[in-house]
Amino acid sequence: MKLCIPVDIFEQSDINAGIRDLIRAGLMKENVNSQFYRVLHAAAGPKWRTLRDLELLVLQMYGVSDTQAAISARLREVKPEIHGLKKERLAIKDPQALKTVHFYRLVAAKQGTKE
Repeated sequence: MKLCIPVDIFEQSDINAGIRDLIRAGLMKENVNSQFYRVLHAAAGPKWRTLRDLELLVLQMYGVSDTQAAISARLREVKPEIHGLKKERLAIKDPQALKTVHFYRLVAAKQGTKE
């Protein structure tokens, strides 16, 4: 069974509204030739994703195989004051594998969400 983090409907709504505001403000322009912007668009939103999830999502969305290491590096480059987004990260212990699994997402920086 795959480990996942549930997001309640109210949190989803707030995060999606913040992302829509950034799109309307022109801060989330799509550039398929930019690895940074591919990762930005894949990671933005309420759903928590592992690097592996993001790797598969970028491939599905853009047909480009960006590595997990590259995706991690691009997530570190996100700056709230420049991109309007901030990275959120959660580390959860997988009870079956006994390993720590890291989850990421990008949310609008103006929201009062976890750091």
